[in-house]
Amino acid sequence: MDRKSGLLYISIAVMLVVVIILGVILTLDRDEPTIYVQTEVNQKNIYWNLQTPIKVEVSDKSKLKSFQAILIDNQKETILESELVNQDEATGILTFEIKPLKSVEGFKATEAILRVKAKDSSSWNFFDGNETIKDTDLIIDRRPPQTSVISNSYMIKQGGSGILIAEINDENLKDYYVTFNDEVIFELFPFHKKNFYISIITWPIDLIDFKGVKVVAIDMAGNKSSTKVPFYYDRFKEKVDNLSISDDFIYGVSKNVLELSNMDIPTTPQEIFVKANKDLRSKNLTTMRNVVIKNFADSQNMPFDVKTFIRMTNAKTFAMFGERRHYSYKNEKIDEAWHLGMDWASVKRASIVTTNPGKVIFRGYLGIYGESIIIDHGLGLASLYAHTSSQSVDVGDMVSAGQEIGNTGSTGAVFGDHLHFGILVQGIEANPNEWLDANWMKLNLTNTINSAIKIIDGNKR
Repeated sequence: MDRKSGLLYISIAVMLVVVIILGVILTLDRDEPTIYVQTEVNQKNIYWNLQTPIKVEVSDKSKLKSFQAILIDNQKETILESELVNQDEATGILTFEIKPLKSVEGFKATEAILRVKAKDSSSWNFFDGNETIKDTDLIIDRRPPQTSVISNSYMIKQGGSGILIAEINDENLKDYYVTFNDEVIFELFPFHKKNFYISIITWPIDLIDFKGVKVVAIDMAGNKSSTKVPFYYDRFKEKVDNLSISDDFIYGVSKNVLELSNMDIPTTPQEIFVKANKDLRSKNLTTMRNVVIKNFADSQNMPFDVKTFIRMTNAKTFAMFGERRHYSYKNEKIDEAWHLGMDWASVKRASIVTTNPGKVIFRGYLGIYGESIIIDHGLGLASLYAHTSSQSVDVGDMVSAGQEIGNTGSTGAVFGDHLHFGILVQGIEANPNEWLDANWMKLNLTNTINSAIKIIDGNKR
């Protein structure tokens, strides 16, 4: 081999080595890990009570080599413990929980920095890997919201309503609400002045036990306070009403409401009735509650000027609130349900007149309730007018006291022409008898509100 050939082979070999090295370099992972620190929506920083774990997500093409979380307080650095709680192999995302401080004694800072370091196992940077450092501002808040009950109605009855006004103070307030038995949630609406709130609640009639009513407040850092509302309570004495269901009713009424509600029709008469009376009823109750809840924002801005509701003129009461109806078919019990309104009847297509101003938030077919109207009177309180034959108002209309809104009828699952009048407290049917009673309205609604205003304005209790 001559000298030129030798140099040529050497040059080719060098070039191959260079190409191989370049190929290796080009295939190396040069992307730094991506770090995402969980924050509240639209928040750049984290509110932390030093007790709740902070979630951090790290994504990278390569395997993660190291992870570290550091709390920086006035230049003092404290390494925080962390735990890998989830690993998604498909996306290369790892989720860590940064543990709270073991001891918060002596920690007085109100602001700090959370520094998260993540390094992958790439051979880039001379086999040292790619590293990302992410700093997130922390607002340290260890104090729970301050809550107190300013005024509330004296007693709440099963199926009935109650009123309460509370004061809630917290500069980082996130959420606030009322709970019944720690399972049913009611909205609190702004009342009179800043930091004061009102809620009209009900004891749902199908909840037998009374475990208490609480005002709950939660701040951005997760601190929570809970204050008991001092209600006396009384259980409802139900009246059982036995009703015999005929084939004419099942095939002429129950089957019809299922068809109009776009629901499948079962094969046996018993199944047809039960599906309409139970499944469709449940669906209708959910619709009513959702309609009222959807309008909460408008409801809190409406002037609340509710007076005693008035019974339909020249009408006879055919059914009361809280009747426990037992249904039988061919002498065999097939179902039962609560009747949660007042049934009034006079002449066919009788005029329906409102007794309080409000906004129409629903007009349409509502299954067993037939063609119905729901009017919001503010603060989540609404009235229901069911089984109507005609309606003279539409959704969005503002109605005044004494205005005719429609006519009675026999639409829905009914035996004849009448009006089903109901009171909805945040979408849950409550006892209308209380709202038809001027004495109850004065003692529970008017006095509670007036007493709260006096206290808020600086007068003594």
